[in-house]
Amino acid sequence: MHKTSIIYFMLMTLITTSCGDLFTQKEEEGGTFGSFYGATCELDTERFSHILDDDISQDIQCLKSKLEVFMTMVKTDRPGFMSQKTLKDFIKTGAIEGADEEIFEIIDAVFDLSYLILGGDRGYISKEGVNDLLDMLSYFNTHIFWKVYKHFSSPEVVNYERHKLERQEVYNEFVLISEKMRTIFNKNRSGEVDRIDTEKFLNSFFGSTPETHNKILNLMFLKKVFLGGQKFDLTYMEFEDALYKLPELALVSFDLIKSQKFDFQDDLRTMMQVYNKDIGLLKNLLHYGTDTFESLFTIYDVFSALESMVPEFMDDLQLRKYPREVIELKSALLDSYNGKHISSNELTTLFTHVTNIMDEGEFYFRVYENFKDELDDPKPVTIDFSTYPVNTQREADFLQSFTRIVYDYRYIKGTFRSPYFSYQYFRNPGGYMEIMALEYGVKIIMSKYGRANENARGGYDMTLDQTVNLIHKIKRFLRDNGITTVGRLGGGEAVGTAENLVLMSTLFQNQSDGCDTDTVCMEVPEITEFLVGLLTALSVKDFFIEEMQKVCGNDVDEFGRIYIDCFRKNFIKVLKEPMKGDGRSLADYMPLLYSYIMDLTRENGEEDPTKNPGYVEFLSETEAFTRTCSYFDETTKEEPLPMKSTDAFAVFAGLLNVESTLLRFDTNQNNKMDGDKNHNEVMNAYYEVYEGAIKGLVAPDGGFMAKLAKPIFQYLVKYGSVPDTSQFNSIWSFVKFLLKVNKRADATRTTVATILKTLGEQSENTQLHPFKCQECLGDPTTVCVPDDGPWDYDWTVEEFRN
Repeated sequence: MHKTSIIYFMLMTLITTSCGDLFTQKEEEGGTFGSFYGATCELDTERFSHILDDDISQDIQCLKSKLEVFMTMVKTDRPGFMSQKTLKDFIKTGAIEGADEEIFEIIDAVFDLSYLILGGDRGYISKEGVNDLLDMLSYFNTHIFWKVYKHFSSPEVVNYERHKLERQEVYNEFVLISEKMRTIFNKNRSGEVDRIDTEKFLNSFFGSTPETHNKILNLMFLKKVFLGGQKFDLTYMEFEDALYKLPELALVSFDLIKSQKFDFQDDLRTMMQVYNKDIGLLKNLLHYGTDTFESLFTIYDVFSALESMVPEFMDDLQLRKYPREVIELKSALLDSYNGKHISSNELTTLFTHVTNIMDEGEFYFRVYENFKDELDDPKPVTIDFSTYPVNTQREADFLQSFTRIVYDYRYIKGTFRSPYFSYQYFRNPGGYMEIMALEYGVKIIMSKYGRANENARGGYDMTLDQTVNLIHKIKRFLRDNGITTVGRLGGGEAVGTAENLVLMSTLFQNQSDGCDTDTVCMEVPEITEFLVGLLTALSVKDFFIEEMQKVCGNDVDEFGRIYIDCFRKNFIKVLKEPMKGDGRSLADYMPLLYSYIMDLTRENGEEDPTKNPGYVEFLSETEAFTRTCSYFDETTKEEPLPMKSTDAFAVFAGLLNVESTLLRFDTNQNNKMDGDKNHNEVMNAYYEVYEGAIKGLVAPDGGFMAKLAKPIFQYLVKYGSVPDTSQFNSIWSFVKFLLKVNKRADATRTTVATILKTLGEQSENTQLHPFKCQECLGDPTTVCVPDDGPWDYDWTVEEFRN
């Protein structure tokens, strides 16, 4: 693997391996290659396969002496030159025993490449040319085997300082090799442009090793990226350009190959320093300028390369199944409408995005280090960051963003497995960089699918209709990954997913302030906080599911789904279990949630937590807004629907939103939202966040009913439901509630879960398109088709074909 990795980034290696392959036939006693020429040395042709990892200078010298004898004794039509035709005719006489047809392809390729490097007439190599090539081969061997290959192939884990030292040594050696090659390269040509067919050339050398051959072919699109021209056509001018770019490309290759041997893989700042340099190198090495829109390669070239190099990654994401979705994302991120094609302009835009994020991230690390004592303190921040010195306007903008993020964002993940949901503050610089990077991406997406809005935090927002439009573009991917479930009566799945996203973002995040479609709806900080929660859930997903399956592995239905009672009974146990590689439990990251649950289970002293009504109500309300269906029949609610492992995980993910909401308004830190007359945290939440949503629920068209929004919210908090206008008893209960003087009630996590559930259940889309629970989820092997038309498409049509 390490040998071929060098080959990927250095065309010169091809000629060196060719010299080894040309004479890989074993000498036999009797008529041998060496004895035919009367040469005094023994030529062990297998030694040439070690050109990268051993000193073969004596073997090269032996080959040189034999070729000199060959050129002296065997006459050609051009004295002083080795003829391609004559050499092949000579081999056909049987002078080299065991030679097969493959050796003729190799000879053709060697002569083609020498023609590319040395010029002259195709099919001939002069005596001086042979000497130059073999001298170059010896020089290459000397500078590769004892330093470069050793560093590339070493299994040792290295620290950053050692990697920098080895990296510099690799660069220095490739500079010497490049300079040496340029001394024999003939750039004074006339007439037609000398060129070789690299596809044929690669097949000559690697056709017998399909895996290596396939990897190299799948990376050949990079030739046009860095050298121009066509993928499988290499001119002598392009080869000269490659010689100049070789040392920098070798550096990038070295960093990528060695990344799994870094002892600083978890050190985000150091890893950024490594790859930021590489991106800068690659950006400068691009052949075409930033204003070039010619296609360099397609998304399918990228897919093929990834499938060859990192098959596990492609197996997980199944990107080849989603060409339209990938193109849609590419269009947004790279501000282009180039379809499956990727141009130099788009590559430059991508590199610019990455360097912008890394530059600002590096600045964040420096500022954090300067104020480390204060930021590591679990108390609220009171720092005046303006005292930090900046040298440019760009750094001043970075500092302003850092200050805003530190003061506005409450829950930080970064190097933690999860944010700490507590009254104290736990910070890390990687967490602030993570938020900055998410905001950066969110703004790009919102600029395409949302709207610029000077009144919105972050400068952009998205309405529900705009979110629905985005969901429609990626709904196949969401469906296949369990984020969107198909099975609503009459369709409406995309709308339901969009409603959930807007609901979660605008009402249940630390910076949520509701949604007013006419002014400001889903803003950058709201969706960013939602994404931090999503990343948190994903980071503990495998642990959570594995632990739940351990304790409920035998308590499942015929489809392997966990029965609800087992999930509820063991939820606390999973919260307390330490996580591998971290040592902390989810209860450590969410101590107030754990305390709340323990208080619920202590109410009647039962060991089985499912015997506690308060505990069961809390989990059942949480399950109701995180699962598409909690029962086989949502109308009768008689038979609970067992949980898939992903359902169990979704419940935990939903708890993050509940936790963020409750702790935001629990200003007196007693682990609930008080409804006291003089300290009404519940009504603070109503006025700051929920008023618009409740009014939209009870009076979407405005009018008199809008005045009932406040008491309906109070009713919801106190009784866990909203009045049902189709039921007289429910209406009468609400009327009596209106007549009460004291409508106040405290709100707990169960209350917040109920609010979330109720808003989801009462949405117009849910009312018009109820889910067909028994039909589509009763038997998980059943595949339901969307009622509003097919979601799949023929991605093999011409515009998406590989």
